[in-house]
Amino acid sequence: MSPTLALTGSNLCGDAAFSAALAVDGDVAVRSVPRGERGDLVKLCHELCEARAVAPTELRRLVVDVGPGSYTGLRVAVTFVRVLQQFAGVEVEGVCSLAVLARHAAPVADAPVRTLLDARRGRLHTAVHAHIDGQTRAREAPRAAPVEEVLGALGAREVVVAPATLAARLREERGIECVAASGLTAAGLLTDGLPRFSADAASLEPRYLMASYAES
Repeated sequence: MSPTLALTGSNLCGDAAFSAALAVDGDVAVRSVPRGERGDLVKLCHELCEARAVAPTELRRLVVDVGPGSYTGLRVAVTFVRVLQQFAGVEVEGVCSLAVLARHAAPVADAPVRTLLDARRGRLHTAVHAHIDGQTRAREAPRAAPVEEVLGALGAREVVVAPATLAARLREERGIECVAASGLTAAGLLTDGLPRFSADAASLEPRYLMASYAES
């Protein structure tokens, strides 16, 4: 199987501005920008390929999360992928960041998993996924809505997942128990069972936290 490169710039958990993972013969190597640094995604990928003795021309498949998440990170990552898609002829697959987060933070949940992100301006970005027969499936499309509306609609059986900072705030201010998500890297994009989609130039669009597509 040809080497597969996965990239993420969504920085959902605040761990790293960019992360890259390279899968070669079933073995996955990961590199991330140190916390608090902006980093260089191109350099990160080059160093990862160099460490695994993989030439960029050997890459035939690339996976990228399309958001929601960091505006700058998503823009840089998606633009980089578009360039590779245009000039290197790689097969590109996209995946929703919130599906990755749900699988990463609550992989064995037998109830719906609701992910929450701070969309600012008094809103939360939310989606619901379920793990069924090893597959993570969307139950509610990503959207941004007022905090009170989102919290008021939480289901009794839902497992709530949020980045550690938001999870702590919801617990302290609202008494809502959340799974605190951290440590998410690009390796999570390669997990079996995620709802990835084949992405051409038209469909490879970043989904920003406060973009119009997400308005309720």
